[in-house]
Amino acid sequence: MKYIFIVALICVGMISCKKEKKATPQVENSNIIELTADAETTPVASFDDAADDPCIWVHPTDPSKSTIIGTNKKEGLEVYNLEGERLYTYKIGRVNNVDIRDGFLLNGKEVTVVTASNRTTNTISILTVQPTGELEEIAARPIKSNLNEVYGLGMYKSAKTNKIYVFMVGKEGGIEQWELFENTAKIDAKLVRNFNLKSQGEGIVADDFYGKVYIGEEDTALWKFDAEPEASVKATQVISTQDKNMASDFEGVTLYDAGNGKGYIILSSQGNNSYAVLDRVTNAYIKSFSLKDSIIDGTYDTDGIDVSSQNLGSKYPQGIFIAQDGANTQEKDSLHQNFKIVDWRKISKNVLLD
Repeated sequence: MKYIFIVALICVGMISCKKEKKATPQVENSNIIELTADAETTPVASFDDAADDPCIWVHPTDPSKSTIIGTNKKEGLEVYNLEGERLYTYKIGRVNNVDIRDGFLLNGKEVTVVTASNRTTNTISILTVQPTGELEEIAARPIKSNLNEVYGLGMYKSAKTNKIYVFMVGKEGGIEQWELFENTAKIDAKLVRNFNLKSQGEGIVADDFYGKVYIGEEDTALWKFDAEPEASVKATQVISTQDKNMASDFEGVTLYDAGNGKGYIILSSQGNNSYAVLDRVTNAYIKSFSLKDSIIDGTYDTDGIDVSSQNLGSKYPQGIFIAQDGANTQEKDSLHQNFKIVDWRKISKNVLLD
């Protein structure tokens, strides 16, 4: 009997360890619109829970050559074309979240900067995008965080000063804001603000137009803060995990820029495998959608998401939505996760009824 009891305890421990990434059932809610993905990326190179967060680089002269930059949080960054084919791999460490901003002035020229939260070194990785879509590390030095463990990351470009910042969230809810600046033909950073969530957060998106930053506290709510470094750190609750069609964890958050300050905030509600669409101006909840199994499988346990409103060529003239898929197969976990791609017109027509 003692032997059976010990075996049972071991089994319970193993189940508890796996719980974090167990695929939850697909949404079955008439209030949540079911859509299908239009494409998917090659699975990340690493096993198990590895893919996490994407961002989109828009090619300056040929939008059809734009790329998706995704994190493989076991070894680095992977770059894909819009068909989902992997183009490049960068083994720079266990990067968790990634973001991108255009218009950083380096050596008298504007460059596109990519940053990522690197859990191997507890730093901000800093890279630039080359005309080919390749990435080049450009940090002047290791940008060491004071957080115990870096986790979420998002970038902000100030409309007031044109300065570019990086927000980083730690595993315990601490938040740092770093200002990027040029240093001897490289990119350096300095810490300009600290504040805190009450518990673990991750997903971040900044609204450059309004000077706001949205940060998800996973088991509680999506919060909005002023993004300027000298501003108050008072938080405004946008939506709670207890609200209609919401379920913890809140994970990725992104912004669809429709121009002139209009658009949508999109939030990954991981607990019910759905994506909530909020009005950018009022933050009012509009509707939720999910990605169901079809020729391309649906999404489960989504972490990071991203969206672009840019014309990405004839296939995606109004942009794309991208979601990490924590299972990458139908009804069960997979050893290799990936990212799903959705034509924005599908969301606009079926969710927003535009």
